[in-house]
Amino acid sequence: MKKYLIGGTIILFVVIVFLIVSLIKISKNEQSAKVEVIHKTKVITKKDEKLEQLQLEYNKLNDEYLKIKNKYNKLMEENISSQFVERYMGKKYPVASGIKKYIGEEPLRTYPSSLASYVFNSYKPDIVEVINEVSCEDENWCLVIDNNGISGYANGDDLVAIEKDDDSTNTDISETETLGGFKIGQRIETLIGLLDRDYYLIYENGRIYQFPDSKEVSGVEPMDRPFEESLDAFVGNTNHIWRLRTDSPKFTLKDGYKVGDNAMKVIKFYESEYKYSKDADGYWYSKYTFDTGDVHLEFLIDTEELNENSIIKYIIIG
Repeated sequence: MKKYLIGGTIILFVVIVFLIVSLIKISKNEQSAKVEVIHKTKVITKKDEKLEQLQLEYNKLNDEYLKIKNKYNKLMEENISSQFVERYMGKKYPVASGIKKYIGEEPLRTYPSSLASYVFNSYKPDIVEVINEVSCEDENWCLVIDNNGISGYANGDDLVAIEKDDDSTNTDISETETLGGFKIGQRIETLIGLLDRDYYLIYENGRIYQFPDSKEVSGVEPMDRPFEESLDAFVGNTNHIWRLRTDSPKFTLKDGYKVGDNAMKVIKFYESEYKYSKDADGYWYSKYTFDTGDVHLEFLIDTEELNENSIIKYIIIG
């Protein structure tokens, strides 16, 4: 009987131990599960916080992008000339080149388009020289350059012919003096044709055609050419010559006197021919300036005061 009681007690003890172990395992598993849930919750919370931070940064950058884009669009609207508005082509029969009066109400434009910006916002020329004509946006535009050397595009309808020069420019043919055989009042085309050589066009409060006294410098760029003497022709708006100037002995006066001659001899001769001009020794003329009746004849010498060794440095008529 005791054997059965002992055996039952042992079995009961084993069952109790098993149950206790099982309960401990279940408890540990529950605790582990809780820890895992807490850990996962913390991980998810951190991911949410990071995602929220990234979203805030994105929104901030997007706002800055939109502001920059708006500024860019505004600038492009104001400066549409920074890109070619429309392709333009030279005309098959362009308008005749020459000097024109500009009657447009706006300054010259950087491109042949009414949408292009101005070359200068406040400056517009009065007299221009037409270089070429193109067609764009069903309008005729002319590339022009003014007497200050500023170029740009003008609407062809804003260019009109000039009938005569202003009052300060003498367009009458001078019959008293010549320089290099050329007269004041002749058209510049005549001088270009007769000299038959390349020239340099200078814009200095007007147009000056500079002809080197030698054909050997033909084709050399003005900035690269060696210094040489020349004949300079100043022209008015209708291309008539109103002044001739030279520092070259190759262009002589009607009586044969030239640059390099003894100044005392030359001035003594013209003192017997003409009277000194009332403008002599003024701001614009030297003290050795004569009034020929229709032009001034002016001499510049190489010394401060005239003496026996002085020579003629420049001769000017106009």
